[in-house]
Amino acid sequence: MAVNATYNFSTSAAPDVGPLKRRWWVEEKDDLPATLEAIIRNIRDRSTAIETQRQVSARLYGNLAVIGPAGLSFSRASQASPMRDRITYNLVQSVVDTITAKTVKNRPKPYFLTSGGDYRQQRKAKKLNRFVEGLFHELNIREIGPMAFRDAAVWGDGIVHVFAKDGRVAWERVIPSELYVDEVEGFYGSPRQMHRVKMLDRLVVLEAFPEHAAKIWEAKATSQDRASDVQSVSDQIPVAESWHLPSGPDAKDGRHIISASTVVLLDEPYTRDTFPFARMKWSKRLWGYWSMGVVEQIQNQQTELNKLLWLVQRSYHLMGSFKIWMTHDSKIATEHLNNDIGSIIRGNTAPQYLTPQVVPAEYYAHIERIVKMAYDQAGVSMLSATSEKPAGLDSGKALREYGDIESDRFQVIGQAYENFHLDLARLSIDVVRDIVGEKAKRHEAKSFVVKSSAARFLNEIDWKDIDLRDDAYVMQVFPISSLPNDPAGRLQTVQEYAQAGFLDQRAAKKLLNFPDLEAEDSLSSAIEERIEASMEAIMDGDKYIPPDPFVDLALARQMALQYYNQAAKDGAEESKLDLFRTYIGQIDALEAAAAPPAPPPGVAAPQAAPAPPPTSDLIPNVPGAPGPM
Repeated sequence: MAVNATYNFSTSAAPDVGPLKRRWWVEEKDDLPATLEAIIRNIRDRSTAIETQRQVSARLYGNLAVIGPAGLSFSRASQASPMRDRITYNLVQSVVDTITAKTVKNRPKPYFLTSGGDYRQQRKAKKLNRFVEGLFHELNIREIGPMAFRDAAVWGDGIVHVFAKDGRVAWERVIPSELYVDEVEGFYGSPRQMHRVKMLDRLVVLEAFPEHAAKIWEAKATSQDRASDVQSVSDQIPVAESWHLPSGPDAKDGRHIISASTVVLLDEPYTRDTFPFARMKWSKRLWGYWSMGVVEQIQNQQTELNKLLWLVQRSYHLMGSFKIWMTHDSKIATEHLNNDIGSIIRGNTAPQYLTPQVVPAEYYAHIERIVKMAYDQAGVSMLSATSEKPAGLDSGKALREYGDIESDRFQVIGQAYENFHLDLARLSIDVVRDIVGEKAKRHEAKSFVVKSSAARFLNEIDWKDIDLRDDAYVMQVFPISSLPNDPAGRLQTVQEYAQAGFLDQRAAKKLLNFPDLEAEDSLSSAIEERIEASMEAIMDGDKYIPPDPFVDLALARQMALQYYNQAAKDGAEESKLDLFRTYIGQIDALEAAAAPPAPPPGVAAPQAAPAPPPTSDLIPNVPGAPGPM
């Protein structure tokens, strides 16, 4: 469901919630709306400290005088003095944006690995990798991931709700203020219930739940803005979504409720042992559910910096221009003190032009110390914030080492970002299973297709071909590229790998991945990708594509042998192994047909002069390999 605000149920005193009312998941449906309203209000009233901190963090990052957490007031500056509270040097935003840019440049990618699986399970795991990759592309992970990371840096938690919508998987950004967790129950970070409250357009709710149209029209439209002078023209109603996790593997008390103030819109059992939220946690507190963001960690430095900048601004306002000193008996007319060229000033005493020091130098030195302290506490160098490199670091190796040293500070944050992607993948697969299960109940085909790119083409992958049990695989996450991002550092690393013999020239060229090589690489790797497509077709059992004289026969034979031995090791069917043997035999036949005729007896074959070895830093520096000339 679309969301734009949290919901303040009412301003009246919260009614008493007795022992039975606390266990809302065993309540009758008619009593649920009022019960959930009371519980959420109770949690809200005991969470004012964390909500105040969120508003302070949002104000510091957004450079706004935030009044409340929802609606117009969330981005509304103070009406009385709109510029007085504005930050003239937003250190917080600079730190947050720098860390975000440094961390999200390597996009993590979940991988599924079978644990002792046979050939079929390993092939399904490989397809599952491509399935999730296509799902991430469909749901725009390039936008959702960095957004959740920034939310975590500002508020401590970046949250994405994963759910089913119109038969597809949907992701939705969640503002932490929309979630209600009892801090007593979540003392160890693992609450058993959670509530999310949103403001939805009344017609959207009617479209989703037409069977409750009468009750939905009766629901009261409530404004979320805490400022009484702010009015909204929208017709929105509060909708609460609540989850209670099962108390054990065989427990039946898991429940999922969607309710408005007057009606229960959805009531169903909940069987998962986790909530449907992927969560990027910045820095976990010693206790409690919510995390601490980098804004909270450096807000004292920003506050001190604001005081100093305000003092400097006032000093320039009062003393920023020169002063003219004259004695009472100077008898100089002030009208003569102007900017006219060659003006004549008559008087007994010459005026003195005073240029006092506006701000002592110690203030500027202290401002620089405050800024440096904030960057140091966040683990960011000031050079990174301004996209500058240290003087004297020009070689690729030096730049790479400098980047590695600075990246070590964000190792824990990087792991949290990787775990966030794992949660997204795991929850998305759960939603796919639910969608396919609902189709099975309606006696429809168990199909869920996503488009995945392979060899620069889009392929469709159906869930029914890769459905694996949870205990048949393990999930790990790796960055898409661990190489440096700058061209000099990447080139240096690839050259070192090639010189050590870890890479051949073909693999090294792919790892360079420079934009100006993309078109040329697309053509040069076409033969290899065509051979690979033939191998994959045999492995998947789709069809058999025989070799022809227009491919690199030597490369095709090498790749066929590699695929054959891999399939034999994994226990592939004999029919597939026989197809590989047939493929290799056809290559041998093509090579024999293309071989030049043997010279007549007694006539030596002409010998061509050997070509000189190429000169390149990518030539392997191993025994027996040709070296640079």
